[in-house]
Amino acid sequence: MTKPSASYRRRNWPSRLARPLGVLLIGSLGAACNGSGGDPTLESGHAHGGGEMVTLWSDSLELFMEYPPQVAGQPSEPWAVHLTWLDDWQPVREGTLSLRLTGRDGASIEVEESAPTRPGIFTPAPDFPAHGAWAVDMVLTARGREYPISVGQIEVFESHEALPRAADEESSAGIAFLKEQQWEIPFGAASARTREIRPSVPVAGSLEAPPGALAEVSAPVTGIVVADGPMPAPGDPVSTGQTLAVLAPVSGESSYAALVASVERLQREVARAERLAAVEAIPQKRLVEVRHDLAVARAALEALGGPALEAGQDPSDPRAYRYRLRSPISGVLSERWLTPGQRVEAGARGFTVVNPGTLWLRLHLPARLAESAEGATGAVFTVEGGARFHRAEQVISVASVIDPATRTLPVLLSVPNPELSLKVGMLAEGSLFVGAPEAGVAVPASAIQDEEGLAVVFVELAGETFERRVIEPGPTDGEWTIVRSGVSEGERVVTAGAYQVHLASLGEAAPTDHGHPH
Repeated sequence: MTKPSASYRRRNWPSRLARPLGVLLIGSLGAACNGSGGDPTLESGHAHGGGEMVTLWSDSLELFMEYPPQVAGQPSEPWAVHLTWLDDWQPVREGTLSLRLTGRDGASIEVEESAPTRPGIFTPAPDFPAHGAWAVDMVLTARGREYPISVGQIEVFESHEALPRAADEESSAGIAFLKEQQWEIPFGAASARTREIRPSVPVAGSLEAPPGALAEVSAPVTGIVVADGPMPAPGDPVSTGQTLAVLAPVSGESSYAALVASVERLQREVARAERLAAVEAIPQKRLVEVRHDLAVARAALEALGGPALEAGQDPSDPRAYRYRLRSPISGVLSERWLTPGQRVEAGARGFTVVNPGTLWLRLHLPARLAESAEGATGAVFTVEGGARFHRAEQVISVASVIDPATRTLPVLLSVPNPELSLKVGMLAEGSLFVGAPEAGVAVPASAIQDEEGLAVVFVELAGETFERRVIEPGPTDGEWTIVRSGVSEGERVVTAGAYQVHLASLGEAAPTDHGHPH
């Protein structure tokens, strides 16, 4: 496990750690984790320190660990090792945690816990044979792989008398928000990082199919839908020319079958007339007339989208006169209105085929912002019901006329859709990029809260400690926002659950129904 960022804070660890673990679960330790920084019922005249809080982040896990003062040759109180998956901010519920502790003289200790004591919390209790600095390395084995965690060095004291006085240590500060509280709500945090952000303006719009990417397939003739093989269902891929349905002819002088038969008859008459005209057995006028009649019949047949009999078909076979409803484009079958045995009238809807590989995003830019559209370079957006950001980098067109009904300027962009997750007709909200990009420290836009006109973020100082910061925001692309002051690169800000942290700062966040096991 890489260690891109870490936080260490000296922790006052008074006599509460000498109490039984059962007392710790419901007594003074819960108060300590709420940021009080000490035990109101100390058993001696002063409290000893020496323990620490450690917070580490990687691409997969957050480690928040509290450990008591360590004295050589003395049994240790349990450590509280909190492990959180960063992909969903849920506690590690299963897995094995192995600790390897290495002293300066090469001596090593290995401790293993086969499962969390409680979801997200391991409680190893290593005993150190000698004082000095000890390197702590952990390995979490879970989800079918190993996650190494290099904690760094901790200090082991020679005796209780050598422990530092609590008065000499830093007191806890910040907003306390426990891991148990974080795990029970949608929560998340991300690191501020240097990025180039393109200025943007807010827009709304919808997704539509480009020309040629959507086809409505209707029945050009009257007929009965026959089961001539499986019919594709909505969601099935189809290709150009693929048969979607077969219609059996119905009686009538203008029916599809009658037109096919007429073309076949006229083709034979033309062939006969050509032979007779060649030997001057009939006048040329007669040949011209039958050729004209054949051309008219073929035009009528082609207007229905159907050919004459295909090569090899027997004119005496009734199946030769069935009409095949084919797909004009390749794509995905979106809708189907036909079922076997159904009588279909000419003009009835049959199928909708969509090629969703590339869609168009039609945005409606408010008229007051229309001037900025000339510098449009792309957009980022979300669709209704989704939180994922999608990008449209190619501008197709910017309209020249303001829509008088909506007072907006249409802007059309191309959207690649390789995963086919976007659907025609979806509504979209996002940001249209305008102007040159600006470089600077940026945070996710979701981290910024509006408090009566002030832009505020909550910075994660440690696993359970946060700080409210007023910031000066800069350009935003809807996903990330430049922060001109208030946050430094590498600091972590709350991206989900900020309101609950705000309530905790006011003392209004209700604690969970269970205390810390440390």
